[in-house]
Amino acid sequence: MAVAASPAILLCLLTLYLLSDWSGTGRADAHSLWYNFNITHLPRHGQQWCEVQGQVDQKNFLSYDCGSDKVLSMGHLEEQLDVTDAWGKQLEMLKEAGRRLRMKLADNELKDFTPSGTLTLQARMSCECEVDGPIHGSWQFSFNGQKFLLFDSNNRKWTVVQAGARQMKEKWEDSELTMFFQKVSMGDCKSWLRDFLMHRKKRLEPTAPPTVAPGTAQTKAMATSLSPWSLLIILCFTLPGILGESFRVTGGR
Repeated sequence: MAVAASPAILLCLLTLYLLSDWSGTGRADAHSLWYNFNITHLPRHGQQWCEVQGQVDQKNFLSYDCGSDKVLSMGHLEEQLDVTDAWGKQLEMLKEAGRRLRMKLADNELKDFTPSGTLTLQARMSCECEVDGPIHGSWQFSFNGQKFLLFDSNNRKWTVVQAGARQMKEKWEDSELTMFFQKVSMGDCKSWLRDFLMHRKKRLEPTAPPTVAPGTAQTKAMATSLSPWSLLIILCFTLPGILGESFRVTGGR
């Protein structure tokens, strides 16, 4: 019986492992908020020197000209937030971050890097968290699409990606700038993400729950109480016994 049961156990374990790996990369309860800054050192006539694209769960929701303090476009959810104080403070912080990045760009020196055209700084500020879980904040800095420097907001650690950014790292890791990057990505970003998710939940909630007969409700509750994970685990325990019994009855034929 052990010989017949082993393949079933191995198959179940393999399936559980693959499912756990898949679910870990895209959990439904994990959320993220990104702001992608585009800072141009010497913009051409009519070109914005500071543009920001916002994304919630990797879906675009905001296009903002932080140089002229003008919202270019926003999603339906954000139109509801437009009248709140939190939304106004968020735009103010994005404008301030763009201003600071522009100042650093003007004072920047990169060794062994000569841009073919106008020097443009791309900065991605992100915060990611699970429901009621810890927040992880970070910044990523690139020049003309080439990644140079990373900042982990949780431990305030700078990481040089390109050797030419070492001098840049030394200038940028001053305590005032580090504290600003950490505050925005760990504090402000977390608060903004929570506001977005709260408004999204309110928008998706039905105005009145549908009327369901008691018997139907009980049946549905029993059907939904067992998750796919639970059913798979039960199958892993019962399948070897079924196969073993079949092996015993047939005499191994």
